[in-house]
Amino acid sequence: MNDGNPFQDQLLDNHSIGQNLMAFRKLRNLKALEVADHLGMSEGNYTKYERGENKITTEIIKQFSQFVKVNPIHILTIEPGHIIDFFYGLEKRKDMMDKNQIESLILILKELKESNDSLKAMLTDPLVSPLINQS
Repeated sequence: MNDGNPFQDQLLDNHSIGQNLMAFRKLRNLKALEVADHLGMSEGNYTKYERGENKITTEIIKQFSQFVKVNPIHILTIEPGHIIDFFYGLEKRKDMMDKNQIESLILILKELKESNDSLKAMLTDPLVSPLINQS
């Protein structure tokens, strides 16, 4: 466990976050150059973020998420392919689930949303933000 930052264990590593940047960019049919222009940097510099070669700051994530219209928590904590596969699989399995399972799943999704909202609030807290940018 990371003693210096209690939130660090919940976040993906720099390389995985970079992969998420690329995946969400591609999901929106954007070119790396378009995102780079919005962020005010060269395409080569931006693609270093996608490859995990440059340290990704909360400011980059904030600007990227606003431009691409994605929740910044998703960039930091989940791999997009897993969410897409999960919901695609649900459609195939819905006939096999009983009412209690569906209600439980809805409850879990609501709790996940509340957790994401709490994480988002923590990330914007002026006391927490510098801790995330330290490592």
